[in-house]
Amino acid sequence: MQGVILMIFPFIKKDLLVMIRNRQELLVLLLMPIVLIAILGFALGGVLKGDSPNIHAKVAIINNDNEQEDLQQFIKDIENAGLPTEAEMSMKTGAQSLLPVAILTEDVFDSEELKKYFEVEIIKPEQAEKVKKDDNYAAIIEIPEKFTYHLLSKVFLDKSAEISLQLYKNEGKQGTSNLVEDVIRQFQKQLTTMTIVGKNGIQLDTEPITGTIETVSKKEPINSMQYYTVGMSVMFIMYVASNISSFAYREKQLHVFNRIILSNTSRWSYFIGIFFSTMLIAFIQQLILYGVSALIFHVYWGDLAAFLVLNLSLSFAIGGVAALLTAVNYRIDSESASGFFSSIIVTLFSLLGGSFTPLSEVSPIIEFIGNLTPNGAGMTALLKVLQGSGITGIFEHVLYLIVFGIVLLSVAAFSFPKRGEAI
Repeated sequence: MQGVILMIFPFIKKDLLVMIRNRQELLVLLLMPIVLIAILGFALGGVLKGDSPNIHAKVAIINNDNEQEDLQQFIKDIENAGLPTEAEMSMKTGAQSLLPVAILTEDVFDSEELKKYFEVEIIKPEQAEKVKKDDNYAAIIEIPEKFTYHLLSKVFLDKSAEISLQLYKNEGKQGTSNLVEDVIRQFQKQLTTMTIVGKNGIQLDTEPITGTIETVSKKEPINSMQYYTVGMSVMFIMYVASNISSFAYREKQLHVFNRIILSNTSRWSYFIGIFFSTMLIAFIQQLILYGVSALIFHVYWGDLAAFLVLNLSLSFAIGGVAALLTAVNYRIDSESASGFFSSIIVTLFSLLGGSFTPLSEVSPIIEFIGNLTPNGAGMTALLKVLQGSGITGIFEHVLYLIVFGIVLLSVAAFSFPKRGEAI
C-alpha cells in the first residue's frame, strides 16, 4: 500500500500545483458558487418557504375508523341516556351531519377549490406500513380507531376523550406537505364551527373541539440558503472532473504523458493519480465552500461524521467521472469529451439533480432520475443530513456513489489507451 502511495503521490502533487496556479479555474470552482448561493438564496427564498402553492400533492388517508359503526354506537348511547325526546332527536340529526371522515374526504379534499391540487387515496390499515415507506406521498393522514365515536361523544355528551389525527409529512416535498398541514388545521377549525351548528342550540357552553395534530417528523425544514448551498456545491464539484481531465489531455499534447511512459513509469500510476487527485481536489473544494457558507450564510452541519463520509463518497464518484473523461479524451485524441461534459452534461445533471429548484415535487420519475446522477444523489443525502439524518439515514446514497465511482473507474481503465497506443 505504501508503495502505491509513493508511486501516485507525484502525480497528485502535480495536479494540485497545476490547479493552484490556474487562478481562473480557482475562481470558477470557489468564487462562482458562493456568488450564486447568495443570489439564489436571497432571490428565491420565498419558493422554499411555501409562498407559492404547488400544483399537485399525493395524499394518503389511513382510515382505522368505522364511521357508521361509531355513529350507531353513539346513537345507542343517546337512547340509553334518558334524554328528552326533542333533545335526543336533535342530537341524532346533528351527529349525522358531523361525521369527520366524510367531511375531510368529501367536503374538504374533494371540494372544487382543493381537488385540483390534491390526489387523495384511502388506504386500508393493513397497508399502512408499506405506504409510510412510499416517498411518492407528500403527506399521510392517519385516523385512529373510534375517532368518530370519541368526537361525537365529546361534542354532544361532553365526555372527556382524546381527539387527534396523525400527520406524517414528507420533508422531501416540503411545499406540498406544509400545504396539507394547513388544510388539516383548517379542517380542525371547520369541525369546531360545525360543532356549534350540529348541537342545534343544545349545550352551547360545551368546550369546543380542540384536538391535536401530531406531526410525526423529526426533520428540520430546509431554508433557501441551506438548499442553494448544497445545490451549488454539488453542481460545481462536477467542474473539477472536467478541469482535471482537460489538464490531463493537455499533458498528452505537450508530450508530458509520453515522457512519463518512456521513463518506465506505469501508465496505471498516472491513471490512478488522476483519480485520486480529482477526489482530493473535489473534497477540498467542498470543505472550502461549506466552510465559507457556514461563516457567511450560517449553514451548519449537525452530524459532521455523516457530512464528511458523504462528501468523501461524492468526491470518489467525481474521481470516477474524471478518470472516464480522461480515458475518452485520450482515446479520441481530443478534449471534446471534457468540453461537452462541462457545457452540457453538468447543466443537465444540475437541473435533474435539483440544484436550481426542487423538482422532486413535480414528478416521482424526475426525482428518481435525478437521484441517479452523482450530484442528485449527493444533494438528496446532504439535505437529509441538514434535516438531522445520520450515517444510517444516508447509507444507500453513500453506497450508490461508491458503486457509481467504481463502475466509471472500471470503464475508464478498460478504455484507457495501452502503452503502445499512448505513445
